[in-house]
Amino acid sequence: MLRPIVIAISAHGFGHLGQCVPVVRAIQRRFPGRRVVVISEIMPDVLRDFLGEEVELCDAPAQVSILMKDALRVDLAATRKAFLDWHSDYDEHRKRYASILREINPELLLSNVDHTPISAARSLGIPAFAMCSLNWADILDALYSDETEDSAMSAVCEEIREVYNNAEAFLRVTPGMGMKKLDNLHQVDVLAREGERFDLHRRLGVPDDHRFVLLSLGGITQTLDLNRWVLPEKTHWVVPDSAKITEGEANITPFGQLNMKFIDVLASVDILLTKPGYGSFCEAWRNQTSVLYVRRPRWAEEAALIDWIQRHTPSQEVSLEDFENGNINAAMSALLQRPATFSSLPCGETEVVNHLSTCLV
Repeated sequence: MLRPIVIAISAHGFGHLGQCVPVVRAIQRRFPGRRVVVISEIMPDVLRDFLGEEVELCDAPAQVSILMKDALRVDLAATRKAFLDWHSDYDEHRKRYASILREINPELLLSNVDHTPISAARSLGIPAFAMCSLNWADILDALYSDETEDSAMSAVCEEIREVYNNAEAFLRVTPGMGMKKLDNLHQVDVLAREGERFDLHRRLGVPDDHRFVLLSLGGITQTLDLNRWVLPEKTHWVVPDSAKITEGEANITPFGQLNMKFIDVLASVDILLTKPGYGSFCEAWRNQTSVLYVRRPRWAEEAALIDWIQRHTPSQEVSLEDFENGNINAAMSALLQRPATFSSLPCGETEVVNHLSTCLV
């Protein structure tokens, strides 16, 4: 009997999950008889929405991650404490994960991009790959580089980096961080889901000359008060269900009222207003949706993502001040003056499966 492939997916937003979807599909095409088991703290209904019914879901032990004050700002103190506490008891966390892997008995493990599952797999002699556009060691390094010398966090970063270097390979997804301190780095092309485009004008009874704008800051919840926003003329907005809006607002539809998958909504709108995140940017490109973005303070992956989106997708920055005050008109006007051209680029799921297949019998 073929042993399964385990994919461990970080619950820090939904970008990690989004990167894994094309890879899961490619595995299922290449190895139709092989089970794929997903281990993640992401809610099962979200995993099913992204991955479908063909994969098996396994309850995940707790994982350490970057802690956020909101969708844009990292909680530096809480994150530091979380990682120091985690690494002070790292062997126990590794053993807890190893017990789950021992029961599943996989042929290999792919982690996006938590390091503890990789340690657990290697302790059992199971081949392990890391895959992502970022890694937690470099993200943490950048977050705390402006602080007074923090030897404890530096040691944690080195421990995480050592785990990544002990993997079979770190598959760095395009676009992504440089990761110059990893010696097993292999670059792969873009990983992004493709949605189905629906006619939202007809579905919602919106005039044909109105543009649809999707407001989404990724998988991190943030409550936005849209009552004081000045919405551009001839636009209709799809916003998070958590947003504060005036009841009966004609130009705004809460996401949940559409009863559609997120990726299909993204494919059906004209513009995405978001933060720099891998899933948001790359899925907008894949579905030919223009992008407005507001920067994320002190997020090291951001530079590579912004450079990429500016070269391959119509895009325009919204300042943090304008975003928080709901002044989107100037940025949208600048965006609409740009040519509506999207680059043709290769996708990387086949490359990922080619790497994984070297460890499959």
